[in-house]
Amino acid sequence: MNCFTTRILAGALLLGNALLYGCGNRPHTTQFNLDFEYTDYRDQPAQWSLPDSSYYGYAAASDRNCRKHGGSSLRLEQIDTTKYAWARFTQELPDSLAAGREVELSGWIRTENVTAGFADLLLILPGEGDNGRLTADTPERGVRGTTEWRRISIRRQVPDTAAVIRIGGMLKGGGRAWFDRLEVRIDGRELGDPYIPAPKSRLTRREKAELRRYIQPLTGCDPTAADSAELRLLDPLVGACKVVALGENSHGASEIFRMKERLIRYLATRQGFDLVAFEAEMGEGVSLDNYIRRGSGTAMAGIFGLGMWIWDTHEVLSLVEWMRQRNADGHPIRFWGVDIQSTDGAEALLRTALGKDATAAQWLDKIGPMLDKVLTYNKENRTQIDPQLAREIGQGLDAIESRIDPTVPDTHDRAMLRQWITIIRQFLGMDEGIYWRDHCMAENLLWLRGQYPDSRIVLWGHNGHVSRAEHRMGRRLGEELGADYLNIGFTFHAGRCSIIAPGSKELQHDVRTAPPGTLEYLLHQLDEPFFLLDLRRMREEQSPALEWINGMKFRHIGALRWEDEFWDEGIADQFDYLIYIDRVTPSHLLF
Repeated sequence: MNCFTTRILAGALLLGNALLYGCGNRPHTTQFNLDFEYTDYRDQPAQWSLPDSSYYGYAAASDRNCRKHGGSSLRLEQIDTTKYAWARFTQELPDSLAAGREVELSGWIRTENVTAGFADLLLILPGEGDNGRLTADTPERGVRGTTEWRRISIRRQVPDTAAVIRIGGMLKGGGRAWFDRLEVRIDGRELGDPYIPAPKSRLTRREKAELRRYIQPLTGCDPTAADSAELRLLDPLVGACKVVALGENSHGASEIFRMKERLIRYLATRQGFDLVAFEAEMGEGVSLDNYIRRGSGTAMAGIFGLGMWIWDTHEVLSLVEWMRQRNADGHPIRFWGVDIQSTDGAEALLRTALGKDATAAQWLDKIGPMLDKVLTYNKENRTQIDPQLAREIGQGLDAIESRIDPTVPDTHDRAMLRQWITIIRQFLGMDEGIYWRDHCMAENLLWLRGQYPDSRIVLWGHNGHVSRAEHRMGRRLGEELGADYLNIGFTFHAGRCSIIAPGSKELQHDVRTAPPGTLEYLLHQLDEPFFLLDLRRMREEQSPALEWINGMKFRHIGALRWEDEFWDEGIADQFDYLIYIDRVTPSHLLF
């Protein structure tokens, strides 16, 4: 089929193929959708992880006019040359299928004006990074220029110890590429691609009744209603737990922020929680803590000093002023950050404490400018750590750390200074992978537990970070703290949020109303504007609703707008409790 067939002929062929192959928005898909015949709620190829065009500068779409087989192919094309120089689409094969076996991935590729790069298939083993073995290293591989359909094949032996492997395709450089009829063979046998049930889009009366056994309706999110009797439901849920994590599926929803403040007020006044830890830079958080505990400076300066616009809101200001008043009333409560995305605060604290030590001051003067240059940018990998600078900074940190004991007599102060050095070292490790932040934030929270063993901590962060999903901060905290860690996720059905498109500084508000086939679409059918869903008790009682709840996609966004807001799943495995808010409005920014 030629890509330039007239629309009339293409439409006629599409109708015929739809009857034969079932392409388009069908109520089901196959497990892997290797032939790209099935689409999701966005009319994009189902089952595949696709590049976000606003971030990568590449668009992926289902193409029904240019195809090798069936009703559609997957098209990948560069639409913004100022962003990444490559993009990919992938999905995972579990280790139960591939570990210890020979895996062959084959498929058809067609290109148009791919002159500065190539298109190719990807077969990525654990530890190989985002691109696996790029064909740039083997010029004979890949498809370049303008071509008709060509069959490409990759064959690799998978180690016995391998976990998941990833399959898919990529385009490097400009132009367009089409991918169709992928095939996976494991030890020579073709991998089956069975149909899977359609996502649930309606709750029966029996299913609604089953869910209602586990929900606690809430009257609203007003923080001043923290002493409401309805929040006593938290007492048996929290028990003697030392760390309660409050998530958020958006960094810009007013109702979520206000509900979190309401819960924090209750946990502090009724259960003695006395430390609030934010997904915010650890060193930068000290100034805000000084305001909260001692009244030093101003609340606004402390919040702006965190360096993250998502916290520069009237909602966070309300929490900060309440914490300040609580301290003024004789009930100590303190603030900490746990994040590592900046070293400015840690540097300043080291300089304040060690600046009079000539040796330490000399090294601080040397590594300061180096830290300003340690992040580099290229179109291949966006920002990355300069390894040579990182090594030199590490040597300087060793020298500074050696000056702590002879300079600082107080044991607690020495521990703090070593932590500021740890923050810088963690920052220098940001190239370790996308979950490095989670690893470090978990380490920093555990460090706080060690410094304040008698404290009870509320952790404020994104759903993704506080969840028990693999590699996430919440998973590590759950493993280390056991019953002393519980988490509460947040989600919503519809509304608007403060959010920014990747690559832009323009504040936006529109987000997608939960479509059919998502968890929020089903929870909306319970006709409760606010409620808490007890996922932990559902697990303990093996509720039959878990069978479909855990298979539902649910909303996962943050500070930046992404094309696919509904890609995460397994909510009952990730959280102990879920707070549902039917409709949200944007957070109210201070600037």
